[in-house]
Amino acid sequence: MAVYDHSNIEQAEAYRILADFFLKAPEEDMLRTIKEDFELESEETAEEIRRDFDRLFSYPEGKLPPIESFFLTLENTSSADEVSVFYAGAGLAIDEEFELIPDHLYLEFLFMSYLIETNKYDLQKKFLEEHLMNWVPYYCDELAKQAKTVFYREIAEITYDFLASESEEDIE
Repeated sequence: MAVYDHSNIEQAEAYRILADFFLKAPEEDMLRTIKEDFELESEETAEEIRRDFDRLFSYPEGKLPPIESFFLTLENTSSADEVSVFYAGAGLAIDEEFELIPDHLYLEFLFMSYLIETNKYDLQKKFLEEHLMNWVPYYCDELAKQAKTVFYREIAEITYDFLASESEEDIE
């Protein structure tokens, strides 16, 4: 019989929620819920947020695609392959027809959610240290600087704070 730790369920869900922020801009109904749930100060419309999303995250013309290998320096461009190795080590593979590359932040966050839900704590810790903490905090800093909307500046801060707390918990 499995014993479920509710904090782990919430932690996995947090990764899934954060993942969605980097995949697509929220629609009007979802935006209202997000603003309420996260107590955001953003007053932008869904259309303004979608335009900022496209300007920032769209591939390849966006200013800041949420992709590890694009964000890291040229010496570290093998991260997509390295991430795929992590996925394979956890028994996962990305379907060739899937449109995102393996080191897209959306997939990396979903992977963390999967590791938590399947109690693969060693892989979770290693992936957090070797991938997420090596680029996402810096990415969030850059996102906060380049976002035209308060919404994405707040999302950058939420993501940064969440990963910082994940990293601190890991140290303890």
